[in-house]
Amino acid sequence: MGAAARRHGPRALRRRQPRPEGLVKALKLLAYGAGGLLALLLVALGVAVLVIDGGFVKARLEHAMQEKHRTLTIEGEPRIRLYPVAGIALGKLVLTEPASDKVFLALDSAEIAVATLPLLSREVAVEVLRISGLQVNIARGADGRLNFADLTGAGEPEGSPERVELRIPAVRIAQIAIERARIGYRDAASGQEVTIDDLSLKTGRLDGATPGQVAFSARLTGRRPELDIRAQAAGAVRFNLQRQEIGLDAFSFQVKGRADRDTLAVEIAAPKVEITPSYASGSAIAASVKLSGPKHRLDAKLNLAAAEGTAKALSIPSLALELVARAEGRSVKGKLSTPLQADLARPAIELPKIAANLTLSGAGLPQKGLALLVDAALKADFGKQSAAGELAARFEDSNLRAKFAATRLAPLVASFDVNADRLNLDRLMPPKKTPAKGDDRIELSALKGPRVSGKVAIGALTVQRLKLAELKADIKLAGGKLEVAPHSANLYGGTLAGSLVADANGNRIAIKESVRGVQLGPLLRDAAEQDRLEGRGDVTLDVAAAGTGVWAMKKALGGAARVEMRDGAVKGINLAEAIQDVRAVLGSMSATASDPSKRTDFSEITASFVIRNGVAHNDDLQGKAPLLRLTGGGVVDIGNSTVNYTARAAVVATSKGQGGRDLSKLAGVTVPVRITGALEKPAVAVDFTELAAKSGVDLVKALGRERGVTEKIGDKLRGLFRR
Repeated sequence: MGAAARRHGPRALRRRQPRPEGLVKALKLLAYGAGGLLALLLVALGVAVLVIDGGFVKARLEHAMQEKHRTLTIEGEPRIRLYPVAGIALGKLVLTEPASDKVFLALDSAEIAVATLPLLSREVAVEVLRISGLQVNIARGADGRLNFADLTGAGEPEGSPERVELRIPAVRIAQIAIERARIGYRDAASGQEVTIDDLSLKTGRLDGATPGQVAFSARLTGRRPELDIRAQAAGAVRFNLQRQEIGLDAFSFQVKGRADRDTLAVEIAAPKVEITPSYASGSAIAASVKLSGPKHRLDAKLNLAAAEGTAKALSIPSLALELVARAEGRSVKGKLSTPLQADLARPAIELPKIAANLTLSGAGLPQKGLALLVDAALKADFGKQSAAGELAARFEDSNLRAKFAATRLAPLVASFDVNADRLNLDRLMPPKKTPAKGDDRIELSALKGPRVSGKVAIGALTVQRLKLAELKADIKLAGGKLEVAPHSANLYGGTLAGSLVADANGNRIAIKESVRGVQLGPLLRDAAEQDRLEGRGDVTLDVAAAGTGVWAMKKALGGAARVEMRDGAVKGINLAEAIQDVRAVLGSMSATASDPSKRTDFSEITASFVIRNGVAHNDDLQGKAPLLRLTGGGVVDIGNSTVNYTARAAVVATSKGQGGRDLSKLAGVTVPVRITGALEKPAVAVDFTELAAKSGVDLVKALGRERGVTEKIGDKLRGLFRR
């Protein structure tokens, strides 16, 4: 080191070191600044006390509601306090719905007050919370909009979601007194109504240090479903969420009443529970649910072992559920158990080893029942807004595995994967033969919000009596649109591929399907329980509909469809024999019944449909058979479930038809068949005039004169054609 460096080096080093006097000075300036800020706040508070009074608050509130086209009426002048306790006391108050005189909110009186200074240290000290005669009327319109959406900002564009760490403030409550409260809900679209009436909540001091008494009671009534239920809870409660402390002493909760035609009873008993960051102790918690009625029965008992560990590492060694349930001719009985682990600080919960042993019994199941074994695991971290789980289930010769992972819980963002070697849903859930009602509502609004994607693969699937193999489907839900696309499967010797879209934006459903080479006989025997057709077929379908219910969607259905059948037969009649034997039919007093052993072969039948406003139009029916050529056209009104269609069967110019019959005399004869009326049971009118004339039969002599010839012809030959 040089001489200059030696002379100036220590001084330079000394200049780089902070002097204690400078640090003290900085701290003093900071203290002076904080003191000045506090003084400024006190001055501002004093000015606020002088400026802000009840009249000022009342005027501002009324003006704010006027801007939202609501009317707010407050009797008298609110009483305002700002220091040392900030609070407001109101008399009678009424707030209407937007642009209406219907009451949205009303109360007889209310008072809320919190200590001012504790707020600066993130502590909420509630001195009083009293509400009397509260009434809230919540309504959802036919368009799905809630009547308080304008107050919460619902429907406004949201920015990209950000994860914000939740900081829970300390809460101390001196007392809460809520009496004679009523909260009502009605849904204009579904007609559902629910009312919470006679709501009462009273507490003693809840300061987080010692348990305080809590008493709650309410009555729940409703329509669609019919409800009349009373609930009550009582016991001593202690909580400090900031320190993750919870305590219950002699706490109980009961629910009794009626749901539709069923009686309901729920009981929960927690004699002693104490959970803190340093320890967890107490006694077991017991709960039971009983539901009984003409169509339903439920008897469930839940037991949680005494808690162990700490608030950050809470452990419940055993959670056990015993279950007996019955509904719609099916019953399930069994047990489920798992340990439970939790971290109340995050908070997070984990069920690491769920084991269920269930027995299903009832119609369509083995006499001894169907055993269902389930192993699963589930965990959720509510602090990180994440969850994951997996499941393995075994029943009969089926094995199913599934897993899911969620990276956000609200709104849900998740992925899943489901695999099964074979699955017979009809064994678990028998097909219902009751058709959908025309006024059944189709509600897709639940699709809005979540973002979910996943895959499903099933080796063999039976559902609604249909049998599919090698089913694969990609599923995606985003932006309110559910897409099951692409999906594919093997189906009765053929293939199926296409897409299904359900879009909550407009309540719209779209289907595109392509079916190739399907065996029609087995398909119809399983799907429609009919054995009238053989052969192979292709179907192309591209349709869409929008509406709030089944009837509206049927009326709005639009798109196109095409059907092609080949190398098959219509069972129950041999048209070659029937036409050749027309003399015998007309000359006898009874028509020939359908004979399952007989069949009419065809080489191909094709038809295409254009669908507009729920009406399917066809004008290109073509069919080829050894005896006949088939043409036709008409409409099928899907919205009104009616049909108006005319098919024309023409005898081909050949001397030998099916079965070797000589039909040369009937060559060129056309038999119109008119199909009209309800789709479920259409009327069929057959015009046999030309056929009978060319057969050489004296109709009047054959049928007699006691009633019209045309009617007699129809009576005789309808039996021949299964009518």
